[in-house]
Amino acid sequence: MNSSMQRSQSSGALQATGQATLGGSGGSAGATRKKMPFVPRHLSVSSLTARRKLPSSSGNLHGYMAEDYSQINFPLPTMFGKEKYAYSLIDVEVADRAASRDERYVAECGQMSKKLVRLQYDQQIIDLEWRKTYKLLLNAEHQEKVVLKQPASSEKTKQQMRADVLRYMGYLLSLQEQKDMYQTQILTVSSRCDDIRTHLKQEFDLEELRNEMEAKTKESMPDYEAFKKLRFNVKSALFDPSAL
Repeated sequence: MNSSMQRSQSSGALQATGQATLGGSGGSAGATRKKMPFVPRHLSVSSLTARRKLPSSSGNLHGYMAEDYSQINFPLPTMFGKEKYAYSLIDVEVADRAASRDERYVAECGQMSKKLVRLQYDQQIIDLEWRKTYKLLLNAEHQEKVVLKQPASSEKTKQQMRADVLRYMGYLLSLQEQKDMYQTQILTVSSRCDDIRTHLKQEFDLEELRNEMEAKTKESMPDYEAFKKLRFNVKSALFDPSAL
């Protein structure tokens, strides 16, 4: 049974216990659901006109394509491709559970989306500068080789070519360091999403087990409806203190 907690047909006490185990996302009859934290529209997957997600083989398991890439004609996304930078709105999903519908995680997912959007937009600029510098470095190394092969080249020219190579290499290494820092922050967001997914999956498995055990109990007790109305009595004749 994959029904959600609200659609469960279990008794009120058992259902309330299960909901308490899931962190209070629901309650007994008459209880009101907690209000969802506010998340800006540009950071919420609920405001997307189309929910586009990359295949799991890409490694991006939790990111949806942001609206900017479908509504705004911005040059950088078109230049570098949507697959690398567009999928930045976070939503962790497991079966019928999603972080965007859970008041415990919706605000955190919004913050992670905000962080990821900023990281990926800045990363595009760093990547562009890295490509330009790498091309300049290759050209400088080629010019240095040409100069070294010519016997008539002066020592000053050789030193100038070598200085250009070292300058571009140093700048390229600093850009690579920045790229690694951005990637580390992105991996931190992905790791936190994996933790949330593990928690949601654990809750889903426990709920599935509860429903399965409840169904087996109902099947083994034809008079289950009458049984669940019985009240526990410690002075019942079935209770024998001497047996303790």
